[in-house]
Parts: sequence; C-alpha cells; structure tokens
Amino acid sequence: MKKTILFLDQQSWRGGAQSVLECVLDSIAEFHSIVGLPCAGAFKSELDQRGVETFTYPLGAYRSGRKSCVEMAAFAVRSVACGFKVASMVRRRRAALIYVNGPRCLPAGVFAAWLTRCPAVFHLHLILRRKAELVLARFLARRVSRVVACSQAAAAPFVDVAHVKVIYNSFLPLRGGEPPKAAEGQTKFTLGMVGRITESKGCHLLLNALSLLRPDLKAAIRLIVAGAPAPDSPQDCDYAARLRADAIRNGLADSISWTGYQHDVAGCYSLMHALVHPATDEALGLVILEALQHGIPVIASNSGGIPEVVRDGFNGLLFLPGDACALARAIERFVEDESLRRRLQAGARRGLDEQFRIASFQQAIRRVVTELSLKRAPCRK
Repeated sequence: MKKTILFLDQQSWRGGAQSVLECVLDSIAEFHSIVGLPCAGAFKSELDQRGVETFTYPLGAYRSGRKSCVEMAAFAVRSVACGFKVASMVRRRRAALIYVNGPRCLPAGVFAAWLTRCPAVFHLHLILRRKAELVLARFLARRVSRVVACSQAAAAPFVDVAHVKVIYNSFLPLRGGEPPKAAEGQTKFTLGMVGRITESKGCHLLLNALSLLRPDLKAAIRLIVAGAPAPDSPQDCDYAARLRADAIRNGLADSISWTGYQHDVAGCYSLMHALVHPATDEALGLVILEALQHGIPVIASNSGGIPEVVRDGFNGLLFLPGDACALARAIERFVEDESLRRRLQAGARRGLDEQFRIASFQQAIRRVVTELSLKRAPCRK
C-alpha cells in the first residue's frame, strides 16, 4: 500500500509555488498525495483533472500587503480550526508526512503535526521581510522536521533555528502554444515580464525606466507583460489599473502588449530578446529559470536569491534594486551594445546549471519525503 503524503497549500490559484508543487507531486509518484487548499479555484480544478485527491480547509482568502490586528486575530483563529481539520485528515488517512507549501499554512500544519505526532516539512518559496511574519515563521520552523528553501537567500533566516536544506526550484517543461499576436508595426527589441501583476514584482519600475530612455531607444522597444492580478485581490487590481494609466501618461501604451494570464507562457518567451525581472526580495524567481532554459538573457534586480542564478555579464545583467535609472541604463546597454548582447545570449543558451534541473530537484525532493515519511510516530488519540 502506498504511503500518504498530506500537502497544505496557501492559495487555490496558480502562482510560482503552485507550479513547484506540481513538480513535487510528479517527483513522488510512489506515494499517494492529498492536497489541501483554502477554497475552490483554478489550481484545485487543475489538480482534480489530473486525478490528484484534494480537499478544502477554512484558511480564508489570501490578501497581499500588511494586515490589521483584527485580520491577524481572525487568521489565528482560522489556523487553529484548520489544524484540527488537518489533524483529523491525518488520522483518518494515516498520513506519513505533512508537507506545508508556504508560510501562510505553516501554523495550521505545525499544530496538526503536534496533535498527531506526524513529521512535517516546510517548503519556503519566498523571503520573509516583515518582522512579525519572520518571528512567527522562525518559531514554527523549530517544530518541523525539515525546512526546504528554494535558495540560499530564503534559507538564511532559518539556518540557526531549523534543519534547513536548499533545493533550488525547477519546473516541468513548458508546452508549446500559440504566441500572443504582436502589436502592429515591428520593433527591433522585445522585452518581457512574466508573472503575477502585483507591486512587489516591480512592473512600475520597468515602466519608469522605459520612460527615461531616449526617444529613439523607447521607439525601438516593445514590451510584453504576461500575467494578471491575483484573483479576488483589490490591491492587485488597483495596481494593474495604475500601471495602464502610467503607460498612457508616459507614451508607452502603443508599445505594450498586456496578454493577461497565460497558463503556458512558452509562446511569450519565443518573442522575447530579454526577460526583465525588477522584483525586490525575490527568493529565486521561477520565471528566471524558464527564461534561461529558453536561452533568453535576464535583466534583474541584484537582490534576494536572483544572483544565485543570474550571473552579471554572463547570462544577464543585474541592477540596483528599486532604481529605475539603473534599470534604464541596463536596458540601454543591452540594446546598444551588440557584443554584450551576443555574450549574454550565448551565456543564456548554455542553459541552467545542474542544480536547477528538474532531475536534480525531483531526486532531492524524493529523498527528503522518503526519509521523513519513515519517521512517523503513533498518533495522539
């Protein structure tokens, strides 16, 4: 009989962590996987269609940004309720391991693990900066069997309180698809941004940088923005509206293609000369790995875990985080310096180092899950 692994995810729509979760599920086919999600949503439907068993638990809708005291208190109550429900599921299905795929579901996962004496692993996909969140996560990380971090930068705050293993994210091969239609009139260089449209990803910084370019350079650049605000996030929707208004105000509207959410972004990558990733405090950035796998150089912030994969002057350019002028200079160098551009393209075409490849990821995840699932103790009654 297959051992059961109980996964907890913190959102029901697809983001980078959910794409990584798919890789994890494919890595442990010898186990029976059950995935808990906060509510029904697109990602839950995708898992259901794949034949993955799912259930919902009352964690509540995700909202980005700072939380009020009332919201935090309500979250604490929900986490306790979720912990009891997950513990019941662990006992009923005799789960061998609780796999917590994000910090928002960590309190419920740790509580359920304590109630059932079930080992737990915490997979961290981001860098925690807010003090309250970091203090709580460090406290809870002491009580899990293993912390899996997607980069050295993400792991750093936890190495003194938990058993941490860095396993670099990877991704399943992108399927081919129809690329979005190009805007009228051919331009010489196409830059791209891929991912959720939210302030921390820095799309506003890219628009500011483009507005600072000389008119001839600005006219030579087309931008593809492949992504959408998070579902049910008024903050993201307001931010997206401000971006479009900024594009019109800065004379960029006609050179930007807003594709919306793309389940398969292979067609978008096929149109790009470079991916721009101006996010600050990014733990790694799955889209960076995807771009490099397609042989596309990356222009990105020199922050978080990004320098662990983007090597300045080899497969991309790094700039000072949050500095629109520095980003504008990097874009200008890429467009105007043909020898630099060829060198970066050659570096990107060399592909990813072994540690970022899907086979390395799957082997490392399988080893962690197999090891921890053997440590299952008898449940508390």
